Amino acid sequence: MKGARHFPGRKKTGGFSLIELMIALVLGLLVLGAAFVVFQSNQNSYRANEGLNRIQESARVAFELMSQDIRSAGGSACSTASVVETTGTQSNAFRDTPITGDGSELTVVSGEDTAYRITASSATSITLDSTQISDATERFEVGDWLLLCNVRKSFVVQATSVTSSAIGFAALPGNYNPGADAHAPPSSLMVGRLRNARWYVADNNRGGSSLYVSRFGGAGEEVTDGVQSIAFSYLQQGSSTYTSSPGDWSTVIGVRAALVLTGQDVDGKALTRNSSNVFSLRSRTL
Repeated sequence: MKGARHFPGRKKTGGFSLIELMIALVLGLLVLGAAFVVFQSNQNSYRANEGLNRIQESARVAFELMSQDIRSAGGSACSTASVVETTGTQSNAFRDTPITGDGSELTVVSGEDTAYRITASSATSITLDSTQISDATERFEVGDWLLLCNVRKSFVVQATSVTSSAIGFAALPGNYNPGADAHAPPSSLMVGRLRNARWYVADNNRGGSSLYVSRFGGAGEEVTDGVQSIAFSYLQQGSSTYTSSPGDWSTVIGVRAALVLTGQDVDGKALTRNSSNVFSLRSRTL
């Protein structure tokens, strides 16, 4: 009798059951969800840091530019003992109230930091040192308000003519020749432009607000955006507290500026920060 024949069985095929597939899908969704949350958190952190950096940069620019005007209020290239001899709105502002304003804006009057030596003068004109400035028309123009001074006297004058080497103006009081004063060395005679700047916050054309500066009553120049508001307060001689309305502007020796700045929204909320800085008036503290 022949032996029984044996046939090998079919091999079982491996795979996932429905339950295993569902578990794997749920785990995958959990991992994907966690990755999305981490990604979103990183995006929010990036936007927050970017907004903070922008706010800090805006504050730095605002304070740096304001300090140039505020610290120089009432100052000039000549001695602080130099007496203002002219009269009129510009002269009186420079002499008596070089810094004025209220809680939301500030106006500063001073001579520019850059001044030029004078080699010859009369009561109606000056000649500039050609080794310091080769062409006066590149720096000055007719109508500019100028601060002309030596160690004894200062004059606020308006340029009536400008050439490459000379500037003309109306006669100084008493036909005074500042370069021929026996009590003031000719080397102390200087001239520079008068600086008048008003700082304030206003709406811009992008739906926000910005810090602006207006020079000699001209159109406002945008300094930096994202500035929601600005508040000025003033320190007077003999006082230890700041006030928004000094009783005597001629006694102001310091200014505190407080900015409220806004940045990019994070999670639907506006990013807002407060920043402040204190400036001392050089002409009052030297």
